[in-house]
Amino acid sequence: MLSSSAYLQRAILLVAALLVLRIVHAAIFATNPAGDEAYYWDWSRRLDYGYYSKPPGIAWLYAFVDRVLGGSLMAIRATAALLGTGSLLLLYHLARELFDARAAWYALLLGAAAPANAVLSFFLTIDAPLVVCWSAALVALWRWTSGRVGNGSLALLFAALSAGHLFKQMMMLFPLLAILFLATGPGTRPLLRKPGIWAVLLGSYLALVPPLVWNARHGWITFRHTAHHFEGSAEAPTGIGTAVVERAGEFLSFLGTQFGVLSPGTAFVVLSLCLVGLPGLLHAPRNLRFLLVFGALPLAAMLLLALRQSMQPNWAAVFYVSGLVLAGAWYAGRVPAFFPPSSWKRLLPWTLAFGIALSGYFYAAPPFFALLGNAGHKADPDRRILGHDRLVAEVEKARLSLADEGEAAFLVVAGHRDLASHLAFGLPDRPRVYRWDSRPGIHSQYEIWNNPLEDGLVGRNALVLVPLGKLPEEFADVFADGAEEAARFTVSYGAGRDLEFALFLGRDLASWPTPHRITGR
Repeated sequence: MLSSSAYLQRAILLVAALLVLRIVHAAIFATNPAGDEAYYWDWSRRLDYGYYSKPPGIAWLYAFVDRVLGGSLMAIRATAALLGTGSLLLLYHLARELFDARAAWYALLLGAAAPANAVLSFFLTIDAPLVVCWSAALVALWRWTSGRVGNGSLALLFAALSAGHLFKQMMMLFPLLAILFLATGPGTRPLLRKPGIWAVLLGSYLALVPPLVWNARHGWITFRHTAHHFEGSAEAPTGIGTAVVERAGEFLSFLGTQFGVLSPGTAFVVLSLCLVGLPGLLHAPRNLRFLLVFGALPLAAMLLLALRQSMQPNWAAVFYVSGLVLAGAWYAGRVPAFFPPSSWKRLLPWTLAFGIALSGYFYAAPPFFALLGNAGHKADPDRRILGHDRLVAEVEKARLSLADEGEAAFLVVAGHRDLASHLAFGLPDRPRVYRWDSRPGIHSQYEIWNNPLEDGLVGRNALVLVPLGKLPEEFADVFADGAEEAARFTVSYGAGRDLEFALFLGRDLASWPTPHRITGR
């Protein structure tokens, strides 16, 4: 059997190799940011204490990438690779703290082979930094409850929790789960009498004061947006039978995505161990109870919630940190379970191979489809990020043509927020791009920011980008000298997905159509 130091050397080499491969892949094949990436990057240009759908942490992170690393797509991809791949070291460290180096090595292998980690290491969204914060908080809490490092562990726990609160609302569950863990064991219950842990767990919520103040000034828009995610599906008008079938279909769809997130074999083992172990939570050894509280319990709640409403595949991401440690310990023989049977452990090489194949598909399929001339196919993992550079090129060509004629104009998008954010990120001068939404209410950060009228652009000309080529009727009287079509083009998003756009030149801005403004800024 290998020594602890030998396992650690293996872990560092594996993580370092993954990091290099991911950065090289990003340098060679990355062409466009995802819609959310361009959107968060646009947030970072107007730093604030809160934003439409998220706390401010992701915007602050993008501001750091923009100002320190240059803000290029490569810098964004490298940051994602550092966070996503680096979280594997925290996974290894957590498993070693809870069990031993052998269990940690198995947990690391399962995490590295998970397609979710490949995605986390490519796209810089809120989940990559959240998983890092959640993992660090798990390590710090466990070390403190084990009586090691003392105040140093509490300081790390406070920092991880506070940072996590600023990235995603899901982090708010951690202190509640921590209290539940401490309260459910005779060996940990006395720790609740220590004021330091209460100061850290409850004090971490102070990080939410800035976004709370921001929300109070903006009609609690983040709360209203988040609440929509937890509205149950309405009963189908065709009858309760149809409604039950539809709910069952959506539940199975969510469950299927979880098998894709971890890979089928890993997901089966993780979910089986969690659900089988949950009934014995109160009598489980402390390390196993720790994993069940932070993994099995919230995962079971997620599955129950999926019976009621639609769920996003990434909502359970942080709970799989504990799940992977649990699975790694089971493969290492450190966790007894009547199911899955111990004989299934010999399937580990196949489980890892299938996960590696799925992760490899994420990286290898896009260039393969491009080589076949079928980029953007439904099976292409890059399907959603293709074509935006072509749109940017067409808009820039029209802007240069109009500039030669002395028609300086600001940009407006009458369409999806991704169009506005991709233009803002992709155009050479990275201009301010305004967005207009025909729907009442607030649907993105763009409706919270000032519109052109409020920014003092009265009398200026505007280029209005419109999908499908028809200027909305609401713009009929916006420009004193009218608006005329300046360019029309078709953008290919791959695999036969072509979308027609038109650019309209509006002269002399006089008003703004039904500005969607909430009280306060």
